Amino acid sequence: MDALEQFLAQARQHHEQGDRRGLSRVLKQAIPNRIDYYRECRTLGRDAEFSDLLCKALLLELDEEEEESIELAELAYVCMCEGLRQEPADLYEQLKRRVILLHYFADYFTDSIIEIFLKKYREDNLLQARSLALDSIARMQLSDIFYIEQHFGERIDEDEQLNDICNDIELAPNLTDQELEEADLMHRVLHAYLKAKYK
Repeated sequence: MDALEQFLAQARQHHEQGDRRGLSRVLKQAIPNRIDYYRECRTLGRDAEFSDLLCKALLLELDEEEEESIELAELAYVCMCEGLRQEPADLYEQLKRRVILLHYFADYFTDSIIEIFLKKYREDNLLQARSLALDSIARMQLSDIFYIEQHFGERIDEDEQLNDICNDIELAPNLTDQELEEADLMHRVLHAYLKAKYK
């Protein structure tokens, strides 16, 4: 059995048993191998399951160094985007997971957003560039939320977690069609940029 498959199987077993301590231990042990697991994941096509576990590691705060945190978030994002390209059966849950990742770990994506879209601002005013990057990430969240509302309106109404996130986003939620298109483009470009980074 591949190392990734073994990791996924152990994590699945602890999750199904409700063993949070065991799951945390397995996730923590996997963090140093995150890049190797990611490369196996790309070969095996286990994007959704792997990204879910990376998100759990972040939410449980198992990472110790900021560099680890950033890499976990970026790898989770790449795998989520790869999974979403397959039009998964659990589309709602995967989009929701991407919204959660970008919402709670927005800071980990600001450097990449600045590098891709805001180099000029970075040279003149790093604080302004950071503020614009966070606004862009908020629009990316709103774009996903808008898609969920359009296709899963009955579910989002009862989803307290997503409703809490909507209330936390400081940008006005009424994005124009052009802003929605730009947010979707940002998703695609950020995905391509990070995928190339971890090639």
